[in-house]
Amino acid sequence: MIGKHKLELDTPCLVIDKSKLINNIEMMQKFAVSKSKHVRPHAKTHKCVEICQLQLDAGSIGISITKPVEAYELAKAKIRHLLITSPIVTKHKLATLAKILKLAPETMIVVDSKANLAQLDELGNELNLSINLLVDIDAGIGRTGASFDTAFDLAIAVHQHNQTTLKGIQCYAGHFQHILGHDERQQASAALLNKAGKLKQDIEQATGLINLIQSGSGTGTYEIDSDITSVTEIQPGSYTVMDKEYFDIEYSVSNSAGHFQPAMTLLTSVISANHSTHVTVDAGTKALYKEATHPQIISHENLNYEWHYFGDEHGKVSGDSLPSVGAVIEMIVPHCDPTINLHDKFYVVEDDIVVAVWDIALRGKLA
Repeated sequence: MIGKHKLELDTPCLVIDKSKLINNIEMMQKFAVSKSKHVRPHAKTHKCVEICQLQLDAGSIGISITKPVEAYELAKAKIRHLLITSPIVTKHKLATLAKILKLAPETMIVVDSKANLAQLDELGNELNLSINLLVDIDAGIGRTGASFDTAFDLAIAVHQHNQTTLKGIQCYAGHFQHILGHDERQQASAALLNKAGKLKQDIEQATGLINLIQSGSGTGTYEIDSDITSVTEIQPGSYTVMDKEYFDIEYSVSNSAGHFQPAMTLLTSVISANHSTHVTVDAGTKALYKEATHPQIISHENLNYEWHYFGDEHGKVSGDSLPSVGAVIEMIVPHCDPTINLHDKFYVVEDDIVVAVWDIALRGKLA
């Protein structure tokens, strides 16, 4: 595939424009530095070792990741300074964590209950090391995280246990990331993270620890959260490749989303054109994660991708001047993370010519 024009690729497939990807990575890093924050980008978006390395090379302090088996793949690839952002409680996942810590003992893990803390303390004893922990705080989603009422006591317990080291707190508000209006998003995120910052201050005063981490944030709130003094690092993910949902939200006037470019697109081919109202393409829900938001077609004007129950393998494209059979259509996907998880590879292009093929190595790593 190296040397081919992207329109010669078999479809459906994901294409990454390397210059746009690097622009996005460098712009986020430059912004964070200007605010005296660290970036620990979340690899749940791209699931790709090569992109992790580009982020680290640009100055990221580490990599965030959700699942232990994902973290293990990264550790084996010598990606270091990992933060696992979801609690690890089952025996299978704890066994995977043990393997991660043997490769990368500096890895940090979140904890949100004293029962899980006891498990991690026991694991640390078995491995003869102290496990680095962030107390995960429920941001209001009700998904994971200790409540603000219990997080302080949990942090003290982490500090007091023999085989755990308290490194800070995590408070990630995923439900704020796609609030359309900038002012509403700013008000919600600032109130939450300032509250978390006060909790961090209380923990520091009680333990005598200084410079504890406050981690969180995402592509939708990174510019807001970077103005909060207590926040030390941000975990954006989708900024690397972007998607329609993030292009749809309102950013501040001074920091438009225009500096993040659509680095990833999906290519799909017209396979049937027997109707005057629409054509059928070869990208259905097995290639394109279905959301309320529709893909944005950028290769042709006045075309729309419609879900309309065309099935797993097929999609419906309607509009003016319908393309003919064999035509390749390029689009920005609605939601990048789960769409990427449907594919095995990225075809990396420069000036529309394929220069590399990167494995989506963490694809399907669900445990």
